[in-house]
Amino acid sequence: MVFGYIVNLKHEIRARAALSAVRFAFAAALLAPPLLAGCSRSEAAAAADATRAQSLFEQRRFAEARMAIKEAIAEQDDEPQYHILSARIEFAVDAVPQAYDAYSNALALDRSNMEALQAVSQLGLQTGHLRESLDATETILSLAPDDTSALLTRGLHSIVRSRFDEANGYADKILSLDPSNEGGAILKSRAIFRKGQSRIALEVLDKFTSVRPATVGVAMTRLELYRALNDADGMRAEFAKLRSLAPNNDAVRIDEANFAFKDGRAAEGLAITAALLSDPKFSRSQVPIILDLWQEYSPQGPSQADLGKIAAQGSTTARRALASYYLERGFLAQAQTAMSTVTGADRVALDAGLALKQKRWDKALALANTVLEEDKSHCLALTVRAEVRLNANNLQGALRSAQEAASQCPTETWAWQLAATSYTRRGDLENAERMWRQGIDANPQNSRIAGAAVAWLEANGRKREAVAVARRLTHDAPALMSGWRIYAGVCARTGSNCASDAQRGLADAARSYGIDLLPGQPPPNGLFGRIVTR
Repeated sequence: MVFGYIVNLKHEIRARAALSAVRFAFAAALLAPPLLAGCSRSEAAAAADATRAQSLFEQRRFAEARMAIKEAIAEQDDEPQYHILSARIEFAVDAVPQAYDAYSNALALDRSNMEALQAVSQLGLQTGHLRESLDATETILSLAPDDTSALLTRGLHSIVRSRFDEANGYADKILSLDPSNEGGAILKSRAIFRKGQSRIALEVLDKFTSVRPATVGVAMTRLELYRALNDADGMRAEFAKLRSLAPNNDAVRIDEANFAFKDGRAAEGLAITAALLSDPKFSRSQVPIILDLWQEYSPQGPSQADLGKIAAQGSTTARRALASYYLERGFLAQAQTAMSTVTGADRVALDAGLALKQKRWDKALALANTVLEEDKSHCLALTVRAEVRLNANNLQGALRSAQEAASQCPTETWAWQLAATSYTRRGDLENAERMWRQGIDANPQNSRIAGAAVAWLEANGRKREAVAVARRLTHDAPALMSGWRIYAGVCARTGSNCASDAQRGLADAARSYGIDLLPGQPPPNGLFGRIVTR
């Protein structure tokens, strides 16, 4: 799980946005007819659009505000305040990369704009624009050497560069300026921890909180220190604190569920994840993470009662994803509960999937075709049709539908497996292997498709390739115990000399209490980020 830390940035943006409301009101006044002669038609139109965008932003009508400011910038792209407003809108909807880009554009037009400098300094660190972040941070410090936010960001850059003594120096300066500065204490603790002095790092936090109330920041920092130490007892204690300190932080709750599963408390992990999915406001982007946790630790998911709550209260995205998850795995009672409140074309497609699993082939095909008559790209309907055709030995039709489904929804492993099976039955092993490879490329941390590919490769005499697929999974998802089990199994079956490595990896994964970073994703640079050394 990745946590970022934007020091005072939200507060600063809100304060500056309030001032800008006055600026844009003044700009609107300048649009009065007697004064239009002084500016071009496009400048006047841009000012009007920017004023409208500011008004919509203040009303929290962010989608409309985004469109309005884009129109203003299209009409006049050299006004830094328009890019600043665009950045604020993006930041308000948590579109951090887009906010960074807009602030960067503003800074290119006005190198002294302090809001843009602060944002590029801090957001650049979070989004991986390290050089730009460092340049902006150095500029701020040249203007204001005691700016604690800039000093903190500068210290984080030192940690990124593994200059831990330097980072500790910045932390000491922050704390000399403001002994109550939480960021300074956290920076100092992390710098000392990275030097290998874990006990002293924890003592820094203990000393800081001995005269202050508990905070989210310190609890999350302790959590990451204990995680890096594989200290399950310490993590349990910090998660217990965070339940009251950050009860609405879904990322923390998912992290706690993952820890509970790996800590042997599956019922607790299921309860946490079921509660999240029952929330209609739960982010659709995080639904697959929960389903991946279930697949890894408890494929049948929570109780029917909890599933009923999700069906009654959860978002459409959650209910649809759950039903599809259960159908693919053949858990039909759970699927029927999850899909009971889904409506429209999605319900028809789910009914098609249910008929398929019940081997009512004609009914499944008829329902899938009904959906596809209106939406030719519906992934579940295409997948159902592919399997029905495969069952009827219509290999060309099955292949076409499966490939269309995989193309539309590359994270749906069911479609990739059907495509590979269709090629296999045609005797085209080269293209079957290509389907397996592409499916794995699209889902590099998915043990379900990797395990199926390993079994196929072994069955077709491709033992070396089978070992390579399993090894790649453990590389891309080192904390995934199912991946190490697949690797250990194929090593043993093929007589490869990797069995001992696989067993060591499995033991390490059992004590690795975090969700794996995506392949190629750099370690997070935020103040609360995962402590990763690689």
